[in-house]
Amino acid sequence: MKKKIYFFTLITVLFFPVAFIVSNYIVLGVHLIHNYINGTNTPFVAYENYIYIFSLFFIMILLYVFFLSKAIVNISSEIRLLSHLIRDIAKDQKYPEPVDPKMLKNSELKHLGESVNILIDRLKYNQDKYSESEEMIKRYLDQLSHDIKTPLSIIKINLFYLKTQQNVDEAIEEINKNTDIISTLSERIYHKNYLNSDSIITHMSPINLNDCIHSITRKWKNALSHKKINCSSNIEPNIIWELDRVWFERLFDNILQNVLYHSKASHLTIESVKNDEQDQLIITDDGVGFNLKKQLLQSNQKGLNIINEVPKLLNLHIVIESNDSGTRIVLTKI
Repeated sequence: MKKKIYFFTLITVLFFPVAFIVSNYIVLGVHLIHNYINGTNTPFVAYENYIYIFSLFFIMILLYVFFLSKAIVNISSEIRLLSHLIRDIAKDQKYPEPVDPKMLKNSELKHLGESVNILIDRLKYNQDKYSESEEMIKRYLDQLSHDIKTPLSIIKINLFYLKTQQNVDEAIEEINKNTDIISTLSERIYHKNYLNSDSIITHMSPINLNDCIHSITRKWKNALSHKKINCSSNIEPNIIWELDRVWFERLFDNILQNVLYHSKASHLTIESVKNDEQDQLIITDDGVGFNLKKQLLQSNQKGLNIINEVPKLLNLHIVIESNDSGTRIVLTKI
């Protein structure tokens, strides 16, 4: 930009003497052409032609000023365009459309327009990430509140057993386990890793699947018995999966909670099978079933959404099949 300013300044300084000299030569040329056409030899006297010379000189100055002012007006209008664009960015949540480089004629302003476009794109990206983060936080806390209801339901059922003096030791053990689960879930509310929209960090470790499932089903034993649901498991004792135990228990708790409160089942089977050299965990009930696509679209189906989404965090592939004869959930380690 400095080079252009220096260039225009130099042109302006040189323009006036050059324009005056050119005006003289133009008038001289006209005089010589006049002599040639008329066959005369009248000598050229400069002071007698000053009025023509100065008139032509002033016309050239006016033309120069006109074109120079037009260039300045164009630059000024482009600067105003960019200024209004930046003001729109500052005052509105909805960002304006990027600047079309074809609208800007000055190369420096084109460069500035490209910088403004980068700013708009970056602000849009940050706004999208912020909205995504807000949605992630909302969904996570929504799911967390739903997960806390699960151990509370189990505690409530086991309080019934304590009140009726049935399975007292088991009831106390299950109440203790579920209070620990509520404590763990509560701590995660403020854990930054779980409110990060970019990723949810999992703590994966080798887990014996049989021991883990046995621990989870023991926690639900009284609740399932209360609903007269017979639960049986048949899992190979040597299956080791790399899992985040807390997230896996959340997944399984929601599966069992759906069976407990919505399936109207009488039998629940949990078994492991080997299919194409892959270990699979299959949970089957003989309940009334449900329409998977329809239920997932309903915002209040938090448990089912957790069942559908959490396996991705644990590198598990999930298949849910459900009809009026029951529901079958297949988890495959990827």
